[in-house]
Amino acid sequence: MSVKHIGDLKKTECYGCSACVYSCPFGAITMERDSEGFRYPVVDEEKCTGCGKCRKICPSICPKDMSNAPEPESYAVWADDKLRMDSTSGGAFTLIARNILAQGGVVCGVVMDEKFHIFHTIATNEKEIEPMRRSKYVESDLGDMFPRIKELLEKGTKVLFTGTPCQVAGLKAYLGNKREGLIAVDLMCHGGTSPKVFERYLDETFGRENVKRFYFRTKYYGYNGTTCAVVLKDGQTYMGSGELDPFVKGSYRSLFLRKSCEDCKFASMPRQGDITIGDCWGIAKYKAELSDGRGTSLILVNNEKGRKIVEEISANTQVFEKVPLEAVTWKNRFKEHMQAHSQRDRFFEMLNYTSMHKAVKYCMENRYDVGVLGVWFGCNYGSIATYYGLMKQLQGLGLSVLMIDKPGFVGRDREVAEENHSRVFANTHFHVSKRYKLNELRILNHICDSFVIGSDQVWNHGIARNFGRSFLMDFVRDEKKKVAVAASFGHDRDFRSNRERIIASEYFKRFDAISVREESAVGIMKRVFGVDATRVLDPVFSTDRQVYDDIAAESTRNETEPYMLTYILDPTPEKKEVIRHLSEKLGLRTIHILDGTPWNYESNKEKLGMDTILENVTFQDWVYYFKNSSYVLTDSCHGMSFAIIYHKPFAGIGNAHRGMTRFASLTKLFHVEDRFVTNPLDIIKNDHFLEPMDYTQVEEIMEKEKAFFQDWLKNAMFSEKTVKTYQAYPAKIETTEAADIHVKINEPIQVKQTFLRRVYYHLPVKVQNKVKPIVKNYFKKKAQQ
Repeated sequence: MSVKHIGDLKKTECYGCSACVYSCPFGAITMERDSEGFRYPVVDEEKCTGCGKCRKICPSICPKDMSNAPEPESYAVWADDKLRMDSTSGGAFTLIARNILAQGGVVCGVVMDEKFHIFHTIATNEKEIEPMRRSKYVESDLGDMFPRIKELLEKGTKVLFTGTPCQVAGLKAYLGNKREGLIAVDLMCHGGTSPKVFERYLDETFGRENVKRFYFRTKYYGYNGTTCAVVLKDGQTYMGSGELDPFVKGSYRSLFLRKSCEDCKFASMPRQGDITIGDCWGIAKYKAELSDGRGTSLILVNNEKGRKIVEEISANTQVFEKVPLEAVTWKNRFKEHMQAHSQRDRFFEMLNYTSMHKAVKYCMENRYDVGVLGVWFGCNYGSIATYYGLMKQLQGLGLSVLMIDKPGFVGRDREVAEENHSRVFANTHFHVSKRYKLNELRILNHICDSFVIGSDQVWNHGIARNFGRSFLMDFVRDEKKKVAVAASFGHDRDFRSNRERIIASEYFKRFDAISVREESAVGIMKRVFGVDATRVLDPVFSTDRQVYDDIAAESTRNETEPYMLTYILDPTPEKKEVIRHLSEKLGLRTIHILDGTPWNYESNKEKLGMDTILENVTFQDWVYYFKNSSYVLTDSCHGMSFAIIYHKPFAGIGNAHRGMTRFASLTKLFHVEDRFVTNPLDIIKNDHFLEPMDYTQVEEIMEKEKAFFQDWLKNAMFSEKTVKTYQAYPAKIETTEAADIHVKINEPIQVKQTFLRRVYYHLPVKVQNKVKPIVKNYFKKKAQQ
């Protein structure tokens, strides 16, 4: 289906060239940054007439210019030595720019101002082209360059435009056939890096206000180096290598790439510009004399206009030699497909809640702050809601989260089938681990810094026993944080055998913090296992409501008339009778959602036997129907929870099969016992269920409990952890801060390990190899103080 205007173009198809902005006759389009920092067109619907000109001008939608040579001639070029040392490669850009200036033309290129904003501007003399030298590996802001260039061309002024191939394609599309006097030079680019990433890097690493100059590449260690250089205002110089510097490392490994760069329509032959310039990587393998360590440019002659310019500059070169293109294409960007880093999307997600440095490190090393274990993978809407809310709150603390997939099951399993609504949601909203056998779960200790179990019925023995003792965190090393969040037994008693209780008790005592969802669970933990626990809200209540609003907004459902929502897990004739009664008395049509397990759908549908039973309900749909309902009838604890979250009048039916304790705890907490029954027919007998609800008191309780939960969670994740360890040999610990601390032979060491420090700072690898991980982290903290 074709789009109405350019604003509907997918991000994988938009290159941010801005041709559409200045082609719109109604001024309805602007370029704005998205959450990743890349610029995309935004359409003002009130101004847009749907004329379609923006789509016709878009080089991504319309065929690109194919008139240039499919196999261009290529040249290895050196300018003079001084110019080469002032340039990123061999000085080709300056040679071409000087030629155009000498003919009375102007040069449009990229500069970086004192605030490190990277943008296109126009130079009219050689002094003004100096800032255009050297590569800037960040997506540039084109501003109003296109109409300014058009105006200059109409006046008969020659214009040299340099930019990425997609920018050249955009300019040519905007100008149409009115290109007389334009000389277009495209760059062999490595893809567009987000300006937001670059800005965050400068701010976090140096403080942008402290930086005097920044060079994306320097020849300090030779032409082939990938080192950046930063000159600070206090006179210090920082050199960032491709192995250690987060910006250089992430750039060269395509971690910051624009989505459309993965499948670029303009990188291959024929090229977009009259001339293509770039580094002549690999030329030494063809001819060693063409690479002296000071920089060699590659020039491609794409058409006759380009040939004329190249011939004119050849007299001013130190080396100008025709070379076979296949000899210099190593590492050059002449292929349409470019592989983005596998953690690219996760990096930009992490950038919203943590530092750029940490996001690069954790994505490069495939590490996570927290591994969350539980029953999120089940086809249960309430569980998905709980774990999604918990994940968002952990992210809100600046922690990256890995959802640990169903442990112990690595074969065919209908619960984790890819087509299930829970799995579809998880694949797009969670970071999911691979599936491990029970004896393989220890591998996760090398991936996650800490572990969380819960929420929901993770300690209901009827459920937990299916996963060995993994829900007791038996696979987690002692030095790792182990936290239980709003765990539930599902009932007011524990169903383990005496032997299993003894074993469970030992594992519970190794937890750093335990919270449970029901008051009865506090008693179970103390009475049965001898462990203290804190009652907290289910995470769905402590999660900002906007989080679920955003999920509902993803739904494609559209209800325009009021309705009563029924969310019935276990249909019975009595519940069916209640539905009819409430629908008639309230004057509302009914919409029905059943248990989320696909294999129960047909049987439950037959049991309910009513019209308007929804099929293929996604989690997004589920939240949408709660949010937009006028009344809710449910036999689900999480169904009641979302009725409360969205302040809906509701009738709740206790479900003994699934555990009554949860219902009693929830209704007691919020003082809504009068909206809850154990016998469905009691609803028919009581007109109170037809009345609206006053949520004033409920909201007061919820806000208080929410604050308590968030404080508890923050303290649980970031409190100091004490671990006993023994070391039978003397060791001198070296840190990057040169702290010299000695460990005495056979002395028991009480190591206070701060989780917060473990998240943000890490010792060099050579130090890691010398000491045990827990001791390493202790001394690292001391060195930081």
